[in-house]
Amino acid sequence: MNILVYTLFPIVFMIHEFEEIIFLKYWITRDKEYLNTKFPGIGPKIYSQYSKFSTSGFALAIAEEFIIVSALTYLAILLQNFYIWFAVFTGYSIHIIIHIGQWVLYKKYIPVIVTSFLTLPYCIYGFFGFFYYEDIKLPWIILSSIVGSIGMLLNLRLIHYIGHKFSNYENTTVFPK
Repeated sequence: MNILVYTLFPIVFMIHEFEEIIFLKYWITRDKEYLNTKFPGIGPKIYSQYSKFSTSGFALAIAEEFIIVSALTYLAILLQNFYIWFAVFTGYSIHIIIHIGQWVLYKKYIPVIVTSFLTLPYCIYGFFGFFYYEDIKLPWIILSSIVGSIGMLLNLRLIHYIGHKFSNYENTTVFPK
């Protein structure tokens, strides 16, 4: 596959995350009632989880993800081991599909959907390109996909922890109310 497809991954990742960083706080505040009415079981939990993030706390969490995505992408290129890239890419692609599913359920704008659709063609091309151009072995594909998905889930917990800790620090120390 063209090396450009691999090297573009951190850029594509950040284009998607910028939408989330910029619009999450506004959206979660504006759509609180709709969210809680539409999903009475989980809506209050989602609101509670994301309303506590400051924009900079959320951006710090995304920065951690960007460092990992970038480091693993360029490590894969350096080592010529594209299963590393595929693992992270699979996690990201699942993340995009989940966002599209959230949008379908929510039935209105969520601060990830525009760039989810914009980056979806890159994800599709990445998968087809990887399978077509690389000398792949099915066991390694399966292992890479599992490792990437588990890594994504574990890191999601870590970044929420980091983002909330920083948001709490920021609210109590830097900008006390």
